[in-house]
Amino acid sequence: MRHILLLLLLLILKTRNIHMDRIERNEDCAWRCSEGLHCKPRAYSPLSVSHCKNQPVNSTVFSNVTLSTVLGCEERTCSLQLRIVTSVNITSEIRGVSVCSDSAGMMEHCQIYTFGKFAHRNEIGKQVDVQFKCIPVRPGQRLFVTLKTVPNYCKAMWIQEHLVPECSHEGIRNEIAECITGKMVYTIDQVRREITVSVTHAPVDTDYTLRLCHKRRIICAGEGALKMIKPQNAHRNVSFQYSKALPCLCIEGWPARVDARRVQVCPFRNNLEELWSGITYDPYKEELKWEPLCPVKVSVSLCHADEGNSCRDLGNVFYSEGQKVIFSSVDPHPVLCMKFTTDVETWIKCPFAKGNFSVWKVKMASRDGQHWAEISSWVKANFSVALCETKSFTECKRMERNISQTISVDSMKHTVFNLSTSACDVCVCIQVQRVDVQFSVPVIQCNLQCSNWCSDPKISYIQEMEKIIMPAVVFLTVILAAALVGKMTIRDAGKRRTVWTKLACRGQ
Repeated sequence: MRHILLLLLLLILKTRNIHMDRIERNEDCAWRCSEGLHCKPRAYSPLSVSHCKNQPVNSTVFSNVTLSTVLGCEERTCSLQLRIVTSVNITSEIRGVSVCSDSAGMMEHCQIYTFGKFAHRNEIGKQVDVQFKCIPVRPGQRLFVTLKTVPNYCKAMWIQEHLVPECSHEGIRNEIAECITGKMVYTIDQVRREITVSVTHAPVDTDYTLRLCHKRRIICAGEGALKMIKPQNAHRNVSFQYSKALPCLCIEGWPARVDARRVQVCPFRNNLEELWSGITYDPYKEELKWEPLCPVKVSVSLCHADEGNSCRDLGNVFYSEGQKVIFSSVDPHPVLCMKFTTDVETWIKCPFAKGNFSVWKVKMASRDGQHWAEISSWVKANFSVALCETKSFTECKRMERNISQTISVDSMKHTVFNLSTSACDVCVCIQVQRVDVQFSVPVIQCNLQCSNWCSDPKISYIQEMEKIIMPAVVFLTVILAAALVGKMTIRDAGKRRTVWTKLACRGQ
C-alpha cells in the first residue's frame, strides 16, 4: 500500500511539472487594469523614470508579479510573447506604473501607464491588478524585467530575471517559425559512397539548405558545396558523395533565413573503427604519429603483438580528446603496434605489418663449424645482443651466465657477432633489440645452418618425439617377435609328440 501511495505521489508531481512547463496560447495580449481603475498608456520617456526618489514609500507596492511566456497566434502564425501581470498597492504618492524588459544585444522595451485622478483618489489603500501589453521575445532569450512607480520611488522598484524556453521545448518546437528546422531522412549507398537525403516537416515559405559537415566540439565545419531545396520541390531528394565514413561526418540542414536554427544527423556516429587509420611514420624523425579525424576521447599506447590476440604495452600511455598523438624515437617493426582504448572497446593497429619498414636486419650464418650473427643497419644504431636457448616454437629463455652485449653499427654497414662452436649442440638462438630508441621490440633468430635437429624448431620437436617413440617401438617389436617364436616352438613340439605316439601304437 505504501508503494502505491508513493507511485501516486510521483505521478501527481510529474503531472504538475508537465502542467507548469506547458506554454499557454494567449489570444489576448492587450493591456488592461482592474475594473473601476481608469488607466491609460502614455508615451514612454527615459527621463520620467531615470532618477528615483528616496522619499519613504511602502516597499511592497508590487506583489503577485507573474512573468510567463505565452504563444500569441494569429491564424496559422504564432510568436512568443512575455506576459506581465502584477498587483499594485495604491498610495497617494503613486500616479502610475512602468515596466521595462532588457536583454543583451536587444533594444530596451518599455511601457508606462498612468491612473486617472478621480479613480486614483477612490482606489487609495486598495490593491489593483495591472496587465501590461505583451512583449515580443525569442526562444532562449534571457530578460531582466523591471517594474517602477510613477513617480519613480527607489524603494518600490522590482527587478527579476526571466528565461524564455528554448526551441527544444515541446510546446514551441513545432509552433514557432524559427524553431521549425525540418526532419531529415537519409539512405546510404556504401558501394558508391553516396548519401541521399530528403526533408520533411520543413517550413513551407522558404528554401531549405543542406550540406555535409565535420562535427567538432562547437561547430560543424562545412564539407563540399551547399545544396538547396525549393518550397515547390519539397519532396525532391539530394545526394552527397563522401570519402570516409567518419563518425563525425554529419548532414546539416536549415531554413534559408537569417539566424535560422540548424539540425544535424550523423549517419556513421558509431563507426569508430575508421578513426584509427590516420597513422603515419616519419623515418627521418623516427616519429609515429596518429592524428584523429574526429574528436574522440581515447587512450593511445604502443604495444608488442604476440602470436595470439594480446598485445603487451610498452609504456607511455597518451590520453587524447581530439589532439594528435606523437611517439618519438620509434624503431619500426611488424609486431610493433598501436593500441586505442575508448569507453566502448579496444582496437589494435599494426602500421608496419605490411611493407618493408625495417631499417636494420640480422641473419645467422655458419661455415666450417663456425657460427656467427651479422647485423646490418641503414642508420647508425646501438643493439643489445644476447644468447638464448629454445626448446619450443615460441619460447627463448636467456641462457645461464649469459650477459647481453651492446653493439654499435654505423650507417650502411654491418657488424658480426661470433657464436661458440657448440651453438648447435644446445640449440642456441640470438635475441637482438635496438636500444638507442625509446620504443622497440626484440628480434629472435634461430636459423643456424646446423646438421643436427637444432636448425629448425619444428624438426627439433619431431626428432625429440622420435627419441622417445623409437626405443619403445624397438622394445615392443622384440617382445612380439619373442612371443611369436615361442608360440611356433610350442606348436612344433606338439606335432612331434603326436607323431611318436602314433608310431608307438603301430609297433605294438
